[in-house]
Amino acid sequence: MSNAKEPILTLRGLSKLYPGTVALQDVDLEVERGETHGIIGKNGAGKTTLVGIVAGLVQPSAGSVQINGHDYSRLTRIGARKAGVAIVPQEPQLVQQSTVAENLFLPDYLRRGHGLLVDWQTMHRRANEILRRGRLSLDSRTRAGDLGIGLQQILLMLKAAYVEQAEVIILDEAFASLSEREEALFYELIRERKAAGCTILHISHRIDELLEVCDRMTVLRDGRSIGTVKRADVDKDSLAALIVGEESELRPGAPTRPGAADRLGAASSPAGGPRPADAPVERTPVLELRGLTRAERFSEISFSVAENEVLGLAGLIGSGRSSILRAIFGLEPLDAGEIRLNGKPVRLDRPTVALRHGVVYLPEERDDEGLITTLSVKTNLLLSALRRVSGRVCIDRAREGELARDLAAQLALHFASFDQEVSELSGGNRQKVVVGKVLSTEPQVFLLDEPTKGIDIAAKAGILRIIREGLRTNSAVVVTSPGLDDLIEICDRIVVVHDGRILGSFQAHEFQEERIYKAIQGTMMQPTR
Repeated sequence: MSNAKEPILTLRGLSKLYPGTVALQDVDLEVERGETHGIIGKNGAGKTTLVGIVAGLVQPSAGSVQINGHDYSRLTRIGARKAGVAIVPQEPQLVQQSTVAENLFLPDYLRRGHGLLVDWQTMHRRANEILRRGRLSLDSRTRAGDLGIGLQQILLMLKAAYVEQAEVIILDEAFASLSEREEALFYELIRERKAAGCTILHISHRIDELLEVCDRMTVLRDGRSIGTVKRADVDKDSLAALIVGEESELRPGAPTRPGAADRLGAASSPAGGPRPADAPVERTPVLELRGLTRAERFSEISFSVAENEVLGLAGLIGSGRSSILRAIFGLEPLDAGEIRLNGKPVRLDRPTVALRHGVVYLPEERDDEGLITTLSVKTNLLLSALRRVSGRVCIDRAREGELARDLAAQLALHFASFDQEVSELSGGNRQKVVVGKVLSTEPQVFLLDEPTKGIDIAAKAGILRIIREGLRTNSAVVVTSPGLDDLIEICDRIVVVHDGRILGSFQAHEFQEERIYKAIQGTMMQPTR
């Protein structure tokens, strides 16, 4: 019998370099056989890169991976599977048109007749047995595409556990889209697998998740391993402090970002001197939400945003921050509450109505929702601004070209030609085209859902500059981000959303990363204003 405390997974000197950034730097880690080991850190800490290397999805720049005593300097996905490693990613990777049974056994269908024929009867029978073990009331002939995201995640967990019979199961933010019932099922599966001697590598932004099931946790910060702690030795606050780091300091009272003093508003205090930074000027809100509620998504959401102000919505994946933006824009129905624009109640029940009122939305999934990738750069830029470039009868080509050139200059777009297909651009430039598309309408409210998602450091800096120096001018901006760094850099206020409710609000002079991070994790605090 093997020693339960021996390491099943050992990482030595693991590093990963990408152009312009260090994702991992000299990381050492030992994971004991049969333990549930958490990996946690802020957005961009290197968590997904690390487990991608272990799963054979990413090749390291340096270092080695040892699984069950075997060294791997270069581990492929096939090699990782043979070594007993399975991964359940944040976004389920199933064949949506295929059945539950087909997805469970893909690519190794059960066969008969000397391997020439698929044994459909046995495969469906075994699939239904696996579903019963996972406490799922599903038929194995159900199409995967008919299942919700949470059930698809559980299906992948069952595949890793009972079909692949993996010794190491990686959960990469797998809880992000689960309902309460699905989360409870996942916890039961983790405990059952652990009791069977399986090792779980659990990656999450959520401290509560890790404290619930993990034996030990390793904290990553800026691509480095800060340390490994036992569950019994930490609580929510001490783990949050370790994640954020001691360098997190209170932002001084005076705004430091370019133009911040102007954005807060120049005014005099009662004594006749300049208004201190901790007493921002009251301004008439452009956008005001009063008690917005949508069942099972968010409840009693109230805040306002003024002209020339950037408001950040901070929250974990699944907190409700993205649904709030989609509801304001008319993409998700509201059950209660009121939206006001310039002090007047409005009903934004469809995107077309929102656009007529000067409210625009930049979606999180730019390629699926924000772009028509087979059309040209110019067409995508101007899709929402046809009224600005239309003559009496048709498109005014001169006006169209002038507006396209102006937008390209503002955005610092890099492309070969306005006629180039937008699909040929880099991720950063595609994102700039989406920003240009909403900017072209000259709106009074920008709703930006993770505008820097999936782009490199240089492109991200450019997008943040555009928001800070361009979009905010004469408009109100509401922006979400998976990490705090972006919000702290560009926002005048940050509102924290946790489990569909507003938990707190911070003015710019109150921005302290550790305090905001703890609020995001659900630590109760009193909203400021």
